[in-house]
Amino acid sequence: MLKNYFKIAWRNIISNKTSSLINIGGLAVGMATSFMLLLYVYNEFTFDKFHANNSRLYQVYKNQHSNGEIKTKNITPQTLAPVLQKDFPEVQNTARMSEPMYVLIKYNTNALKVITVAADPSLMQLFTFDKVYGDNKNGLADQSSIVLSQSIAKALFGNADPVGKIVDYTGFPLKVSAVIKDNPQNSSFTFKAVIPWQAFLAQAPWLKEVSWDNYSYATYVLLKPGASLASVNVKIKHLIAKYYAQDKDIELFMYPFNRIHLYGDFKNGISSGGIIEYVRLFFFLAIGILLIACINFMNLSTARSERRAKEVGIRKTMGARRFALFKQFMSESLLMAFLAFLIAVLLAIILLPVFSDAIHIQLKLPYNNIWAWLIAIMITLFTGFFAGSYPALFLSSFNPVKVLKGQFTNTKASVKPRQVLVVIQFAFAVCLIISSIFVYKQINYVANKPVGYNRNSLIEMAVDGDLYGKFESFRRDAISAGAITDGAIISEPITTLTGASWANYWPGQLPGEEKIVIDCIGVTYHFVNTYELKITDGRDFDEGRPSDSTAVVLNQAAVKLMRLQQPVGQTIKWMGANRTIIGVVQNFVWGSPYEPVKPTIIGFAKDWVGNIGLRLNLKNSTSKSLAALQVIYKKYNPAYPFEYKFTDESFSNKFKNEKLLGTMSVAFACLAIIISCLGLFGLASFAAERRRKEISIRKVLGATILNLWFKLSQEFVKLIVISFIIGSALSWYYIGKWLNTYTYHTTVNVAVFGLTFILSITICLLAVSWQAIKAAWINPVNNLKSE
Repeated sequence: MLKNYFKIAWRNIISNKTSSLINIGGLAVGMATSFMLLLYVYNEFTFDKFHANNSRLYQVYKNQHSNGEIKTKNITPQTLAPVLQKDFPEVQNTARMSEPMYVLIKYNTNALKVITVAADPSLMQLFTFDKVYGDNKNGLADQSSIVLSQSIAKALFGNADPVGKIVDYTGFPLKVSAVIKDNPQNSSFTFKAVIPWQAFLAQAPWLKEVSWDNYSYATYVLLKPGASLASVNVKIKHLIAKYYAQDKDIELFMYPFNRIHLYGDFKNGISSGGIIEYVRLFFFLAIGILLIACINFMNLSTARSERRAKEVGIRKTMGARRFALFKQFMSESLLMAFLAFLIAVLLAIILLPVFSDAIHIQLKLPYNNIWAWLIAIMITLFTGFFAGSYPALFLSSFNPVKVLKGQFTNTKASVKPRQVLVVIQFAFAVCLIISSIFVYKQINYVANKPVGYNRNSLIEMAVDGDLYGKFESFRRDAISAGAITDGAIISEPITTLTGASWANYWPGQLPGEEKIVIDCIGVTYHFVNTYELKITDGRDFDEGRPSDSTAVVLNQAAVKLMRLQQPVGQTIKWMGANRTIIGVVQNFVWGSPYEPVKPTIIGFAKDWVGNIGLRLNLKNSTSKSLAALQVIYKKYNPAYPFEYKFTDESFSNKFKNEKLLGTMSVAFACLAIIISCLGLFGLASFAAERRRKEISIRKVLGATILNLWFKLSQEFVKLIVISFIIGSALSWYYIGKWLNTYTYHTTVNVAVFGLTFILSITICLLAVSWQAIKAAWINPVNNLKSE
C-alpha cells in the first residue's frame, strides 16, 4: 500500500510539473537556508568544546572596582599560576600564556611574521592540540624549543619533517620540537607558534623581576574531577590582596573556558551575555525561514484543491476512508520534502562559500558526521509532516457528493486557516525588513559620529626590527619622499588600545580616588599632529623641549575626572613619577564607539611603544604613497615584510557583529519576502478558483477588469495590513530593547515603519495581481456553462 501511495504521489508531481517545481523549490530554498544557519549555530555552540578536558578548563578573570563600577578583564599577573597550583588542592594543573604577538621567524631564506605566544609547558597537556610531527605533549619542555603550526611549518620547510631543525626567532635560535595542526576556526586560540615560558623570560630578562602588579598574561586552570568551581572561587577571591596589599580591591574568579566565546561580556562583574544573543537570533531565524517555507508549501498545495477534489470524491465513493486519503496526501508531502532535501543539500553546497564569506567564518558541510545527517533527515521528516498536515486534512475532508457536483466545502471556513498562515508569513517578513533597516541605521549613526581624530588616509604598522632605533630617520625620509605628511609611534593601534594605570595622583584628589583605573597611551613626538587630534588647551610634545620627556597630555574626560580648573602646568603622578601636564585634547574614541569616552592619560613613554601611525600624503595617490613607503621601509628594516593596516578599516571592524546582523537580516528578509510572495500567489490562485463563478457573474453584470482586480486584491491587502500591525508591534518592542543596550544609538522613528508598510502593500499587489487579472480575463461562459 505504501508503495502505491508513493507511486501515485510521483505521478501527481510529474503531471503538475510547474506547480510541483514551485512547491518543491520553495521548500528546498527554505531548507537550504535553515541548514546553513544551523551550521553557523553549531559552529558557535561547539566553540572551544573540542578539548579533551573541556568540562574542567577555566580561565582566571579579575574584577576591579573603579569609579563606581566593576571592570572585568581576563589578564592576570605571571606570578598567579604557580601559586594556584601550589596552594590549592582542587587545582590539577595551570598554564600561563602571553598576549599574542607578531614575531619574525626565519629558516634559511624563508621568513614569516607569525602570531606567537609564550606559554608554560603544561599548556600542551591542558588543551588538545593534534600532533603532526614530534612530541606535542612535551613540545615546550626544552627552553630552546618552539612548536609550530602545520601551515607555518609547511611555509618554512615545505612537506619535510622539521623536527630538530633550528629557526631564527628574532635573533634567538630555537629548535623545532613539534608540529601541531592549525587551531580550528571554532577555537579561541589564534596562535601559529608557541615558545616556552622560560625562553620568553630569557629573551626579556627584565620580566623576571615583574611581580603581582603587572596584569599582562592569561592564566588557565585545570581543576581536578569533582572540584567545586564555586568553592574555588571563594578561596581565590582575595588572593591578590594577600600578596600585594595595594591591589586589595581586585577580586579573582575562574570562568569556564568553553563559555567565554558565547558569554564573554561582563557588566559590573557579572556575565551579561555576549555573542550568544546573535547565535540565538540566527537559530530562531533558521526556524522562522523553515516555518514560512512550510506555510508556503501548505498554501500552494491547497491552491490545487479543485484539481484533486474529484479524485477525492471518487475515492471516497469507492470506499476509501478519510485516514487512507490522509496517508496518501501525507506520502506525497513526504516525497516532496525528500526531493526538496536533495535539492537543499545541493544548494547548500553551492551557496555555503558565499554564506561563509558574508559571515567571515569558513563553514563546511559535515559530510562524515552521521549525527548531522540524522538530524537533517529528522528535520526533513518534520518538515514533510508539518507542511503536509494541513493540505492532507483539508483535501481528505471533501464531501464526495458536493465535490462531484462541482461544489466545495464552506468557503469562509476553509479560507481562514490559510489567511492565518499568510499573516504569519508576512508578519515575519515585516519584522526582518524593519530590523534590517534599524540595524544599518544604528551602524551608520555610530560610524559617522565624530571620533575626535582623523582616521582617513591613516595607516598603522608594528614597530619591528630595526625600526625601534631608526624610526625618526624612516619618518623624515618618508616625509621627504612625499609619501606621508607626518608619523608617530604609539603604544598600540589607536583602535585597539588596552593600556591602563592606577595609583595616579593629582591636586585636590579625594581619598580613594587613587584606586580609579585610568586608561593610558604611551607616545613620543608628533602623535597629536599625525592623528589630527584637536588641542583645546596647551600644546603637543615638542622635540625642542627636553623636559617634555616627563610630560603628559590629558583628554577632556580626564580633566573632568580630576576636577582641574587650569590643568596646563599642573603636576600629577603617573606610572610612579611626577609628570607635568602640557596640553589637553578633545575627547577621542579609541575603545568601544558605543560607550562614553573614558578618561585617558597620554604620556611620553619612549620605551613603551609598539606601533607606528603614518598620515598618507593626499597630494599623491594611495598606491603611489604606499609604494614609496615600501621602498623606504625596506631600506631601514630589510628583514621584515612591509605590512600595514588602514585605520578606517580597523575602526570599521568594531561593528563586525552589527554588520553580520545587518547582512543576515537583509538577505533573509529578501528570502522571506520571496517565499511569502509564493504563499500569496498560492492564496490568490486558490481564491480565484473558488470564486470563478462569482467573478463570471460580476463580469456579466458589467464589472470591469479594474473592478474585479480591486475586488480580488482587497482581501489580500487586509491580510497584509494585519501582518504589518503584528510585525511592526513586535519590531518596535524588540528593536527598542536592542537599541537601548547601546549608550549612543539612533532613534526609533515612524518613517521606517511607513516605508515598510508601503513596501509591503506594493509587494502584495505585485504578488496577487497576476492571478486577479488572469481570473478577470477568463470568458464567463466557460465558468457558467456547467449550470
